[in-house]
Amino acid sequence: GVGQRERKSKRFVIGVIDKNALLLAQNAHNADKSEASAIIGDKEIGSKVSDRLSKLEISSQSWKNRVEPSDAQKFTVAARVRTPARLPFVKTSDDRQCPPQVIFRSANPPLLGLAKSPSMMVAATEVNQVSLKRSNSVPGEEYNQEATTTVTVLQPDDDETFEKFFTGIRNTVIDEEVEIADFDAIKSTERLAFKRAVQGPKGRRAARNPLKSLAARGNIQMEYTEVKSAATEMEMKRLKEMARKSHLAVEAIAGLASIEDFKSINLKSHSLPLNTTYLPYKSPMLLHIKGRTHVQTRLVEPKYSSINTGDCFILITCDKLFRYVGEGANVIEKTRGQHICAYILENRDLGCVATRELVVLSGKSGVHDADFWEILQRPQDWDVVECGHADEDDLFEVTLTETNMVYEYRDEELHPIEEFWGCVPRIEMLTADRVLVFNFASELYVWNGKNADGDAKRAALRLTQEMFNGGYNYDACDVNPVEFSTLAGDRETHGEFVRTGQYPEWCLLARITQHMETVLFREKFLDWPDYTRNPLCQDYNVNGVSGIRAPDGHHLFHSGTYEEPNVVLENANLGRGHFYYDPDTMRHFDVLTDSVTMWQIQEYTFDTVDDASLGHFHADGSYIVKWMYRISVTVRELSGNISNRSTVGRTRCAYFCWQGNASSANEKGAAALFTVELDKEKGSQVRVRQGQEDTAFIRLFGTMFIHRERTTNTWRLYIVSGSDARETVLTEVPCEMAQLRSRTCFILVHGEQGTMYIWRGCRATENTHTITQNAAEKVKVSKEFFATSTVVAKNELEGVESDEFFDAIGGKRREAYFSLLELGDEMDNFTPRLFHFSRTDGAFKAVELFSHLRSRDHATPYPFSQLDLYGARQPTIFLLDAGAKLWLWMGWWPKEESDSSDDSDNELVNRAGENRWLGERRAALTTALAYWKAKKESQRDEDESGNESDDEQSDAGNVVWGGFEPLEFTSHFPDWQLHPEVTEINKLDGRSEDLTSIEQYLSQITQREYPLETLLARPLPEGVDPTQLELYLSPDEFEEALGVTRSDFQELPLWKQTKLKKEMGLF
Repeated sequence: GVGQRERKSKRFVIGVIDKNALLLAQNAHNADKSEASAIIGDKEIGSKVSDRLSKLEISSQSWKNRVEPSDAQKFTVAARVRTPARLPFVKTSDDRQCPPQVIFRSANPPLLGLAKSPSMMVAATEVNQVSLKRSNSVPGEEYNQEATTTVTVLQPDDDETFEKFFTGIRNTVIDEEVEIADFDAIKSTERLAFKRAVQGPKGRRAARNPLKSLAARGNIQMEYTEVKSAATEMEMKRLKEMARKSHLAVEAIAGLASIEDFKSINLKSHSLPLNTTYLPYKSPMLLHIKGRTHVQTRLVEPKYSSINTGDCFILITCDKLFRYVGEGANVIEKTRGQHICAYILENRDLGCVATRELVVLSGKSGVHDADFWEILQRPQDWDVVECGHADEDDLFEVTLTETNMVYEYRDEELHPIEEFWGCVPRIEMLTADRVLVFNFASELYVWNGKNADGDAKRAALRLTQEMFNGGYNYDACDVNPVEFSTLAGDRETHGEFVRTGQYPEWCLLARITQHMETVLFREKFLDWPDYTRNPLCQDYNVNGVSGIRAPDGHHLFHSGTYEEPNVVLENANLGRGHFYYDPDTMRHFDVLTDSVTMWQIQEYTFDTVDDASLGHFHADGSYIVKWMYRISVTVRELSGNISNRSTVGRTRCAYFCWQGNASSANEKGAAALFTVELDKEKGSQVRVRQGQEDTAFIRLFGTMFIHRERTTNTWRLYIVSGSDARETVLTEVPCEMAQLRSRTCFILVHGEQGTMYIWRGCRATENTHTITQNAAEKVKVSKEFFATSTVVAKNELEGVESDEFFDAIGGKRREAYFSLLELGDEMDNFTPRLFHFSRTDGAFKAVELFSHLRSRDHATPYPFSQLDLYGARQPTIFLLDAGAKLWLWMGWWPKEESDSSDDSDNELVNRAGENRWLGERRAALTTALAYWKAKKESQRDEDESGNESDDEQSDAGNVVWGGFEPLEFTSHFPDWQLHPEVTEINKLDGRSEDLTSIEQYLSQITQREYPLETLLARPLPEGVDPTQLELYLSPDEFEEALGVTRSDFQELPLWKQTKLKKEMGLF
């Protein structure tokens, strides 16, 4: 029965299983036999070459299994950590975890009342209009090309139109009964005569419906192509043709030909405050630098808990710049932090006006630590978080990059750019006609191209503000980039972190214009063109010195084109302050002064200066000057004469904040605040430093006086500057013989005695003497000098001074100053030239400095001041052309106040900086020699004989160091004060007051070979790279010192080269 059938089925299943097992075993046996036969066949026939190469490669790597692993891991940051740290989180997937790409739309359209003016209304449709745009400097962008557009013509529907126009027909049925008897009520009448139809002409066509006939045709096109030509280009061609027959420029003709409706323009109210919102910086700002491949520089919360010892940080305030270096930070993070700080100092970026960076080292105490932690509000009992896991930098770098979001504004919406979503941005996306929004979590930027539409810029900013107010959501990401600094480092508990919320107050919502990007914004890009991204190794070239290209000295000499001083206020050119001529429009601008008011700052208040003391300034004070003026415009007639008709413009206002060199910081700050308070007219505000006054400011007073003392019972000495009687400056200097200069005039006064001496240098021009006489007349009647009405004026000439003059000035020591009595008259009518060598934009250049009091008709004997040299960022180089010789002034290497000199990273940076400094000196020396050669060639061409003089064969000039300036050099400046601290710094660096010619010093620092004894001694000669001393040995001494030839030494491994150099003391 049932049991028997079950037993049969079991036997059947077992039989099937046995058969399958037997088949599998048989297949395996056959496979083994085939493999064995294949091996035998290979041995007999021979395998392929690629198989044998792979076997050899595998066997060549087997040695790694027989040796111990490398100990390089012991020297990593992770090995230095006492306890191994763990990662704060683990990346969930190998795929990118990015925020979802969603088009952002405004929840409150501007039509509902958010638009405050018609200019903020952004249309939803794009309007194509022809207009004259600004010149486009971005390559590949052209807007004057022909555009073709396909326009579809609407096809009428006759049936639909007929039914819509006419009403429908309704059939009405009358339900009435009619009988035969009812027809008797109808009255019979006679039949009317039929009207005969008149037959028309036989050739006439029957009437037709034209719409139906048109619709029946099959050759009618329902669309056409509209071609828009380059109207702007055609208009410019027409204007250029007109410009050939006119004396006006093309731009002027285009402006005169345009028709503008000025009634439709609404000017902004001048009473509105300045728009200081959406600035790309705040105070304070804490930048977190983390990563290895593409280092992430992110804005984090300026709080002590954001700091850890494994990364680098930059703390930025209005006047201070701190760089925190963690002991566990890698070299890439350290280098990046140094370059960012250098850029901020050089360009005053991110609202920071600090003059130097303050380095804070983790694990070491420094003089700036207290200020750094005070800004971050660190408690006393809080310890800095230790560095995190070794792979933490790579983890954060990848996850932070995935949170980047980039939008483009189009049609009242922010559209995500898929190509750059969750990636590192590239420079190629920044085109001049786009408005982009970058969301870097804690930083939101609205980037405006220079050719973008103004309404689009405002609308994009409004949408970004709504996005900022709406908060953030990073649920789809592995990390919250807003609070990522609280996860970095070896923290006790990481736990679950919040991925959604509102943006904190320290986050940044900024608006950035093309070519005005901050360094924080630039750091987000992968390929931003920045020379500071070059590695440090590129700073070394031949003998470890950077290959800096010297500026062309010949071009530098011939580039001295005179430019008239021009003051620009409210976009109006004022020239020297009284007149300006525009050669393009052939218009004359006369500046008419209405009034001048002056206030003196008294700590926390200000007093009005009376008219008698107008133009008198004290070096230890600060002043505010209010200038009310108008501009009168006059044109030329067709005959070329000046027209008698003129147009006088509106009344303008300008405020000058003058600050003396000895003024206190409180007075300078109070002067700036009071200037803003007094400026009710919202005019221009100009800060004027002592010694940097322009001609427009000096002309307000005619003669300007700068006093050192406020007493009248002693002798006071004033030097006269200026080449025009209405642009004269009398500056008080110490009353001593050392202050006399042979190329100008001085006025020596004693207030109580009523005595005044007018001293004229032996090389002072007649124009300078005339100006001094005019200034002396004003000194006589000024109550600032004399309390008596009777003043006796005496003239003194250099070389024949009276004994009374020597008694007043304190001696007869003629050697106290550099007198020109025994020299020729070649410098009587010469204006010195000053060039500043700098490397601000990456290229080593020489920029010429100009005096504010320069004149085309008269020479300026002392156009520059000591502040031009000592006020520049050090170390730096200046070239002074003093006429008979050149002076190459070199500054000093600033000393750091912190004790960070023993840090290995700082030693590397200092060595790199010193090598750049050496390369810049070589380049400046080369340029100076080329400049001197070009100058002598020009003088020989002007000489009628054309023969070389003995002076041409002499030295070009001397090299002088800061703090060791000789008297001959200081005599080219109107006043010179000693700086003992600078002298001490250069003295420690091995400088001295001994003069060295430019040729001699250049050959010294470019020497390529030294004896072995010199290289083994310390200190090393200047210009020698201490890391490659073997390069300076001769071939014989090289083989004698190292035991191998130079070619064999180059073939040795690097570690063996270092070992040989250490054994001989050349390392």
